[in-house]
Amino acid sequence: MQDARIRLIALVSLSIATFLSVTGALLTLAWLVLSPRPLKEAMKSAAFWVIILFVAIIATVTQVTGNDGISYLIRTGVIILLAFSVYMEWHPGEYLDLSVWLFGKKAGFDIGLAVEMSIQGLHEASREFARIRSALLLKELKPCIGMIPSVGFLLIHTRLMRAREQADLLATRGYRAGGSCCPVFRTSYQDKIMGFLAILILFLSFFPVRDIFILQM
Repeated sequence: MQDARIRLIALVSLSIATFLSVTGALLTLAWLVLSPRPLKEAMKSAAFWVIILFVAIIATVTQVTGNDGISYLIRTGVIILLAFSVYMEWHPGEYLDLSVWLFGKKAGFDIGLAVEMSIQGLHEASREFARIRSALLLKELKPCIGMIPSVGFLLIHTRLMRAREQADLLATRGYRAGGSCCPVFRTSYQDKIMGFLAILILFLSFFPVRDIFILQM
């Protein structure tokens, strides 16, 4: 979707629908299939599968202890897939526009700037991790659990140093609060349809499957 406003509405609506019921989760999954490109990109992410693995372990333990682990796995898995798919559609600057549209030029600019810098930091951390993996391959070292603390410390230390550099740069340029930003959004016909379907799924998630399809068992 091109319009960040509709994407935000869809994200909130579908997240609530998925949390409420398995029906909402399955309908949300069908909604994601309608936009295959971000869905494919999300499923290529190694981080996505790592998180799903931990969720599956928790769901298995929950099921074994007598609770509904299958429902937990479906709903949580779809929420994670939704978050990754929406993240894959992010473009630099659009969260700044969205924040200014929501909260105004002063507060919205500060919030949007913080979000943009945070997302930029995630991208840089991902590239740093890729470089670390390349260095390990060049040295013919195999990744192991014992490397997690050192790699984690290196990534956190690098991000803190760059955050300090960015703060110094903003202070040098005289930044205090607020800024000038004129949000521009492009809304396509597909965006309107996807937004409407997301709200419809939220409405349908309040009803059991048999009530939606009017089936009698």
